[in-house]
Amino acid sequence: MTTAPDLSPSDVTGAGGAGAGPKSPDITGRLAALSPQQRALLERKLQKPAPAPGGSPQAPGPRRRARREDSVMDFMLFFFSGDGSAAGPGKYDLLFEAARYADRNGYAAISVPERHFVDFGGLYPNPSVLAAALAAMTERIQIRAGSVVLPLHHPVRLVEEWAVVDNISGGRVAISCAAGWHPDDFILAPDATAQSFENRREEMFDRLARVRKLWAGEAVSFPGLYGEPVEARTLPRPIQPELPVWISSQGSPDTFKAAGAAGANVLTGLVAQRLSDLGEKIAAYRAARREHGHDPAAGKVSVMVHAFLGDDEAAVKQLVRQPLIDYLKTFLEQQDSFGSEYTAVSGEARDAMLAAAFERYYDSTALLGTPDKCETLIEDLVDIGVDEVACLVDFGVEPDAVLAGLDHLTELKDRYRRKDGGQAA
Repeated sequence: MTTAPDLSPSDVTGAGGAGAGPKSPDITGRLAALSPQQRALLERKLQKPAPAPGGSPQAPGPRRRARREDSVMDFMLFFFSGDGSAAGPGKYDLLFEAARYADRNGYAAISVPERHFVDFGGLYPNPSVLAAALAAMTERIQIRAGSVVLPLHHPVRLVEEWAVVDNISGGRVAISCAAGWHPDDFILAPDATAQSFENRREEMFDRLARVRKLWAGEAVSFPGLYGEPVEARTLPRPIQPELPVWISSQGSPDTFKAAGAAGANVLTGLVAQRLSDLGEKIAAYRAARREHGHDPAAGKVSVMVHAFLGDDEAAVKQLVRQPLIDYLKTFLEQQDSFGSEYTAVSGEARDAMLAAAFERYYDSTALLGTPDKCETLIEDLVDIGVDEVACLVDFGVEPDAVLAGLDHLTELKDRYRRKDGGQAA
């Protein structure tokens, strides 16, 4: 699984998302210039019929909601898209400075992903290595992987690495487990086959069960050099008796249910699903926890959102527009390698789709703008049972601006502190 965005029909129009706003004249003009074939493709993506000739229904303006007195939410910083092809020193300066800032200012966690063989996210090939560096420079914040691709790793090696980081941090590590998304990544698992790639979700949960046993100090049997079983017990022993675990999902209801059955937390995103749909999946997740003997309220649902806040709405929108559009464009280019239907869209059509997607994201699906404006999305997330927002901050805005904007994000975070003044465990 990757937490990169997947453009859904609502990404183009705002359908199903809270606070969808009107298209700009520029976007409307671009849409009008599409060929019949391009228009038909767009309409399929919209999942609704084309408007009647001459019809131009007026879309409502963005909604605004203010924080309710009893609303609480945890905030973490999420890194995902750092450019691995950049030359020169200082590639991790933003990550390290943000980690120190988050540690001082009461954020719940900071997360780094696992990404291979692409510029987009290429700064993060091994989260445990960066987690060790983050553990050494922080004191309070949880150090999290978002995600570890379990089918690429031997359970023993994974537990050994993260137990080291748990000791360095004094017991502050957690991982989100992913099944993987790109076939090329599986060259890292020499025994992988086409069938094992197809069954990677089942393999993820199987390896997770063994990871948990090893973390708890149990011996687990693995095939030895000559085929004989070898009992393995890992060292060093971690500080935490139980490894906090999330399951990463782009939105599959089955994955939400499986995470609940396993007693794990969930990491997901808004860019590939509507708020109402996510709410239904969260309800199914908590029902699965209950059915399998886990406290339904104890499971934590974390949702990735792009985040950049400031004190001037227009200035923020201008600053994030091109970086976010470039981010979406890069993702579409990655999808093209799978022969997606987006390969049929180019030029004006793609520009229009990206511009419309940006308008929707800015209005209703990301923490972009002022703290007052962003209360709307937080309230919507509270309503559907989300516990934590994972604020993706490295989507292309200049590092100095990102760091300056964290003060405004902290202002929003502090409005949603729990009554005891802290974050959830």
